[in-house]
Parts: sequence; structure tokens; C-alpha cells
Amino acid sequence: MNEQLPAFTIFAHVYYPEIWEEMLKDLERIIKQPFRLVITRPVGSTPAAIPNTSYLHSAEEFEVDNRGRDILPFLKALRADEKQASDIGLKLHTKYSPHRVDGADWRRFLCASLLRVDGEGRLLGHSLLEREHRVGLIAPEAHLLALDGRTSINGAGISEVLIALYGKSSAGHPARRFAAGSMFWFRRAGLERLIEKETEYMFAQEHGQLDGTAAHALERLFVTVVERQGLLAAGMENAIPILSAPHEAMTSSDLLKLVEKTLVHQNQFAVALPAFWRKHPYLLRLLHVIYARLPKKVVRFIHSSRRRVQGR
Repeated sequence: MNEQLPAFTIFAHVYYPEIWEEMLKDLERIIKQPFRLVITRPVGSTPAAIPNTSYLHSAEEFEVDNRGRDILPFLKALRADEKQASDIGLKLHTKYSPHRVDGADWRRFLCASLLRVDGEGRLLGHSLLEREHRVGLIAPEAHLLALDGRTSINGAGISEVLIALYGKSSAGHPARRFAAGSMFWFRRAGLERLIEKETEYMFAQEHGQLDGTAAHALERLFVTVVERQGLLAAGMENAIPILSAPHEAMTSSDLLKLVEKTLVHQNQFAVALPAFWRKHPYLLRLLHVIYARLPKKVVRFIHSSRRRVQGR
């Protein structure tokens, strides 16, 4: 273990150990700065492997109920993390996406983007948060997406979470963007509201839901929470432009303009909602309710059939 003070903390939810083994290799190969590791995993699961690297300062594990996907475990770990050697964190999880034929490629893209380094081997996400204190969250490249059109199923859940966090006056959500994929760099101070407020009661048991849960709603609100703390959200594509700009002379307005100007909008993994469902969101919600009540065997059959069709 490294005795130097950690520069940041990685929060990783390990639901799929075999995927975590692959991700570990990237952490060992790429990270050349001292870091802490906080792992969450399902109750009764085997202890997760830790990176075999001299840059690892310390590692902790928490067993959590299988609720709230990677979101509720992350919130629990944030609340339980008392050491807080750094305000900077990196949220990762063993993203599987069984309903998508490109799920593994998507996860690898997310991780590769968040683990990008500069010419000196320093992680760009950490460097940006360390230098620019007006940024509170950094999504993977091309994954700071517009929320418009992605709330057909989650609209009610988003409003419910906002009310729990900010009161009834927040029912009409003003959220504009979200960090797709639920992996991102963050400043702990930007998520303080989520640490302070109790939302665990909102998370349902896992039954293979593809959407419409409190976890899906909150995934779409991390950026909003950060912005309500007075901070900005950015994408990894913004890191080099911001770090290359004259920091002292850049106003908050200039910073926001630079983020907007250098965001990447071409996302090969974003699935557009067909026009029919946009026109008839109530049918989409009905379909989701039916799907959520299907037996697990039927859900698994649907997933496997869909992958076979997509793979042709």
C-alpha cells in the first residue's frame, strides 16, 4: 500500500466479479497517482479483488443489499466514507447492460474515457477537478447528454426524487442534462445534498428492471444536484480545453461557454427514442409496467432473444 496521501478515491460497485477483473487491469496499468478504493458488493458475495499496484493507498469494502443498482450502494459508500482524504472521487461500476449487444464495448469506452491521462501520466479528470474548483462533475466523453426525450418512463420518479431532496417546489424538474452510463468523476462537495438527505426508502428490490426505478431517476439527476450546488458539469472532452485556457482570466461565464463549445454531441452508444414512443409516452409507460411484472425467467428469455437478433 502507498503511504502518500491519496489524490482521489475510487468508488466501485462490484456486482459482476468477472467484469471487475477486467477493469482492475486497466486501473493497474493506467493509474500512476496514489488513490483510495472503496468497493461495494452484494451481501454474501465473495470479497472483491483489489488492484495489484503500489499506487493503492488503502482499500475498503462494504456489503450492501441488492437494491438501487449501482446508485444506492454509491450513496451508502459516500455516507460511510469517513476518511475523506480527498474531495475528488471517481465513480465506477461493473456495467453489464445485458439487454444490449454492445454492452461490453460501451463499458470499455466509459472506463477508457474516464481514465485518460495527460503527457505526464496524470489522470485528466483528476487534474481538471484539482485545478478548476467551479467544476463538480465530469461525464465520460460524449456522455453529458440532454435529458429531453429521456423522461417518458422516469418523469414521475425524477419529480419524486427532487421533492425528497429539495421540497415540493421542485416537482417540475428543470434538469437539462445527465451523465449517461452512471460513471463519472465528481467533487464530493457537489453531491453534498445526496449525502445529507435520506432517500434509501425510495429504492426498490432488483427484478431486472430496464428503466423507471429510483436508481434510473437519480442517475438522471446527479448533474442537476451538482448544478444546484453552484458548480458546473463537464465532459472528459472538455478537460484539455479547460486546462489549456488561462485559468486566472476565465470568468464563470467564460468557463460555461468553453464547456458548451467543446462538448462532443456524437455518441455512438446513445439510443434515440423512436418517434412513436415520443408521441405516445403513456403507451411506453404501460409497456414498462407490464415488463416490470414479468417473471424473471421470461425477462431472461427476452434478453437472450434480443441479443441473438442484434448479433445477426
